[in-house]
Amino acid sequence: MSHTQTAMKKLMPLSRIPSKTGPDSVRFTKLATLGILILITSLAACKSSNFPEQESFQEPLFNKDTVYRLGPGDSIRVMVYDHDDLSGSYNLDDTGRISMPLILGVNTRGLTLPELEQRIATALAENYIANPKVSVDLISSRPFCILGEIRNPGCFSGIHGMRTAQAIALAGGYTYRAFKEKFVVTREDGRKIVANSDTPIFAGDTIEVYERYY
Repeated sequence: MSHTQTAMKKLMPLSRIPSKTGPDSVRFTKLATLGILILITSLAACKSSNFPEQESFQEPLFNKDTVYRLGPGDSIRVMVYDHDDLSGSYNLDDTGRISMPLILGVNTRGLTLPELEQRIATALAENYIANPKVSVDLISSRPFCILGEIRNPGCFSGIHGMRTAQAIALAGGYTYRAFKEKFVVTREDGRKIVANSDTPIFAGDTIEVYERYY
């Protein structure tokens, strides 16, 4: 039951007081009605949660976001065909780089897997191998993080493009104070968007679940 409904329930008996004739009775009825209207108006003006209504948000760029782009914390497997000595698994460092035999400090940040394959192949072809064939696979992605009114706040590994509801379930679900209608998602590039339970969540995102007041 909402605050408004509770207040109305408490005030309703006032309207059931046996009426008496005379100016005092009319004055009492007017004052009681005015009190109820003021209470309803003040409750309606209250925010239902601490969601940052005034904050500046941007529209999701779904076409860009649905493509997986590498970043610090990812793990990848690089295969150079017919060159086992150049193949292996690598963790992207804090700058998004990996160091391979023959080519050190390969910058992978922001690249898709096919783009990284081309970059490695180009670097190998320039000085070492004729027509190298390179394949790159994602072993594990960097985590997303979730904060606020959920049971186990923190950072978690997930599936790129999963929905907000799935991400919240991985974090143990809502607390009883959670505002469940909408959330703030901060993309890895700093963009903030208003999300609902069906919004796609990507590696590096941060989800904020706010508190409801009633």
